[in-house]
Amino acid sequence: MSWNLSIGEILNATHGKALSQIKAKFSGVGTDTRADLTGKLFVALRGEAHDAHLYLDKAVLAGATGLLVDKLDPKFESLKEKVSIIEVPDTLKAFQNLGQFWRRKMNLKVVGITGSNGKTTTKEFTAAILATKYNTHYSKGSFNNHWGVPISLLEITSEHEVAVIEMGMNAFGEIETLTKIAEPDIVVVTMVGQTQGGALGGIEGVAKAKEEIYKFAPENALQIFNLDNKYTLEMYERAKLSGKNGLLTFSSADAAADFADVFLKLVHSDENSIMVEGKIGQVQGRTRVPVYGTHNANNVMAASAVAYACGMSGFEIWAALPNCKTGWGRNQWLNTQSGARVLFDAYNASPDSMRAALSNFALLAKSGKKIAVLGEMRELGEQTGPAHLELAREVAKVGFDEVIFIGPSREQFAKELKASGFSNKLVISDSCEHFLASEKLPVLHQSDIALIKGSRGIQLELLLKQWQPIDFGGK
Repeated sequence: MSWNLSIGEILNATHGKALSQIKAKFSGVGTDTRADLTGKLFVALRGEAHDAHLYLDKAVLAGATGLLVDKLDPKFESLKEKVSIIEVPDTLKAFQNLGQFWRRKMNLKVVGITGSNGKTTTKEFTAAILATKYNTHYSKGSFNNHWGVPISLLEITSEHEVAVIEMGMNAFGEIETLTKIAEPDIVVVTMVGQTQGGALGGIEGVAKAKEEIYKFAPENALQIFNLDNKYTLEMYERAKLSGKNGLLTFSSADAAADFADVFLKLVHSDENSIMVEGKIGQVQGRTRVPVYGTHNANNVMAASAVAYACGMSGFEIWAALPNCKTGWGRNQWLNTQSGARVLFDAYNASPDSMRAALSNFALLAKSGKKIAVLGEMRELGEQTGPAHLELAREVAKVGFDEVIFIGPSREQFAKELKASGFSNKLVISDSCEHFLASEKLPVLHQSDIALIKGSRGIQLELLLKQWQPIDFGGK
């Protein structure tokens, strides 16, 4: 696949100054000295814990033929004779400018996706659907922040026809910045829920921050709205009042059946799939999607609406839906050596996604034990305490034979769980490492099922591995 960026284009995009010009063209951009940087421009980013300016020599050893820096330490002066070096005031801002420049250079359609829950899964579903018709690029993992979005944009090649870019945030203004960098042709907020509430002043603040993707998208961008969520419905009403054209909608509510561009109802779910029926565009259909969890019906609708906005027909989208699948740590069913099954859903966690996971798990019939391994929900700010008390009350309703909780809220969780009537075995710990050092996981037998759910930072995969899952890849 073709990728070629000249030093002149870099200087133009970043308003930088060339300290040396040994190489005139680069075959890619990199930010990690541990990766293969052969022929690439290495961008020396500064973070809270790491400063890539300290490893410029390692970048050159890894094959980099260009360096983008905001300051060149005298000890690296000799690198001027080996590689091209460009100096800018701020490497992160320059990196973002490069991403925007490259996005403009590539002649393709860009999709921007955000939301409190479901944005990564919707991105994966969208890419799977679009890939049946277009050469599709999409953000890997959760490359959705101020450096992840530029990386995703800079990975686009001339062969790509559509790029699906995920956008996340922890503060006001971040979605605005990412939207201005990516300049998406199609935008959607999957839903607004209780996440990052502490930093943004609660769910109303979350909604305001997410709405930035609509406010700062290009004027001619198509905007897709979820009519089933209170906050995105309000966004839709505001967009209509403003006279904005190019509005598309999706819904599962009967009242929206006649006018929503995508209308799907969940008609069945089991451990292996969900069944949906309804209409995409004006095309009626019914199909099985091989994903677990009733909440995924919303993600299927959002992805279908994006594909429709991209120009796929209802017939094409219905045919593509069985290609959808969830990624690592997202409602991922795993078999263990003992024959027991484990639902690993520990890529992320919020009150809404926890509630959905517990609701889905409660529907599963059991012949053996039902076990929960739960981790702290992080980044909730002032809502941390109330959210974990509510979690305990929800857990008590499911009928688990054993519950394990890992994280700082363990004491509050345990007290509320017992107060809610749970009298089976409960084990708590502040970290996975401490748990593994002092406790034993319950032995799983062939008919047992277990749920593992928590925020990524808790590293619940450390406990999962003790159950010897089959075909489980690391992250």
